[in-house]
Amino acid sequence: MDESEEIIRAKAVKLILEGRAEEALRLLSQYYKIETPSIRIGLPKGHRSVYACYILGKKTIYVKSSREYRDPYIILHEYYHHLRSFLGKHRGTEKYANKYALESIKFYIRHKKLINETV
Repeated sequence: MDESEEIIRAKAVKLILEGRAEEALRLLSQYYKIETPSIRIGLPKGHRSVYACYILGKKTIYVKSSREYRDPYIILHEYYHHLRSFLGKHRGTEKYANKYALESIKFYIRHKKLINETV
């Protein structure tokens, strides 16, 4: 039986909190059937004033430090940009990226007991 998107996103939050962001990105990308983005600690030149960014041409999420690497809101916000880029709709998505990240965290809170038993 296929797991719901809600459960997949909740599992991704748990993995990120555990410092396993790369696994979370693989899990999400397998669910959406898209290429998994890379993730790197350290921001690229010209992006030093943010906590994280997604570079479309490199299909890479960059985070400022290991603190941001373990922050589900930041990782999932940037992952949403990656997801949207595969749909050909990369521009104008900040509020939707915020919504995707916050919803994912709410899904984790809602399903925390189930998630902790299965992951």
